[in-house]
Amino acid sequence: MTTGLRVANRISQIAEFWKPLADELYALPNWLQTAEQRSAGACHYAVLRRDGSPVGALVGYETLPDSWFFTNPVALLTQSTSTLEPFLDETERSELLAAAGQLTQAQARLYPALVSVLPSGYLPGLLRGAGADGTVTEQLADELGRLADEHGYATTAVMHVREEDTDLRERLVGRGYLPFASVGDCVLHTPWDDFDDYLASLTSPRPNRIRREIRSFTESGAVLRETPLNALGEEHARLHALHMRRYGHEAEVAASRQLIANIQAHPTGRGRVLEARRGDELVGFVVFYELGQTFHPKMIGIAEGEKRAFTYFNLTYYGLIRIALAEGIRCIGYGPEAYEAKALRGCSLERRVNHVLVPREFRGPATRAAELVDRAYRRRMDRHDWARG
Repeated sequence: MTTGLRVANRISQIAEFWKPLADELYALPNWLQTAEQRSAGACHYAVLRRDGSPVGALVGYETLPDSWFFTNPVALLTQSTSTLEPFLDETERSELLAAAGQLTQAQARLYPALVSVLPSGYLPGLLRGAGADGTVTEQLADELGRLADEHGYATTAVMHVREEDTDLRERLVGRGYLPFASVGDCVLHTPWDDFDDYLASLTSPRPNRIRREIRSFTESGAVLRETPLNALGEEHARLHALHMRRYGHEAEVAASRQLIANIQAHPTGRGRVLEARRGDELVGFVVFYELGQTFHPKMIGIAEGEKRAFTYFNLTYYGLIRIALAEGIRCIGYGPEAYEAKALRGCSLERRVNHVLVPREFRGPATRAAELVDRAYRRRMDRHDWARG
């Protein structure tokens, strides 16, 4: 058996070898190419082949202190304290503050980091082909370490590993990676025949609440309609930037405009758009992707003053659920956070576990911070009444 490794810093240089391993929306070459154009740091790709056939691959991103929080392992260990305070007792809070403080003081020696993750997908950036054995995982982990050493990355991480992927998790822990959970992927399974069956599956008083939200939307004069991806334009860019700023992100219309251009230039899966309009006015939209019997809602924009009409929930939940049921789609992936809203509407929770390898001199405080962050994030997620997956 002959084994070879092909490396690149652009997905376009390696796409023909990568594509057979991409069984997730967020691993498709066009998705990664769009992410490349938004990345502020270097990108690293590798495909492992045996006898000429791809059996595994990895993607890693240069990560700096101001990189996206949920894919930034050092930030998760050092900047989660205020969010997690309600889920730790006094002793635990004190210990986390101490450990996070030590890591914060050492920040200059913990960055840059090399993070293996699928962008926006809350999945690890290590891909293994069907039937791949443990040696494939080991070779990919070796290559990730080699890239870190070659390019001078102080910290290495594999983010958002499925909790049930014990093979990958145990192999990473065996290499000294510290595990900790920080997010759960919220998934709505849609086995029902129609929307009434969906409502009947929920416990009281949830169905009546949802009916009121739908009635409020209808009485506001708004309607839902589907439109093609190439219809996205300036009004969508403005609403997206507004929506992002509402949630505390620094967002400019120009950046949203460029994101739309990238989405249209690099189509991924089956991209679709559901709009909410009141007369001729666009009051909301969601871009969602269809792949493998799953919907993935992603880019969202909601106008000001739409809270009383529940436009967000009618677009991203009730509208998409109706389409999914009509078309036989069996799953909608809603991603992490906003756990109360997602549990209320029938989602199940799939926990993700990060794995981070820090320089040896910081292993002590990093170990304690990882233990406490893991404990608190799990308590934060587990307080909700999740549907069974």
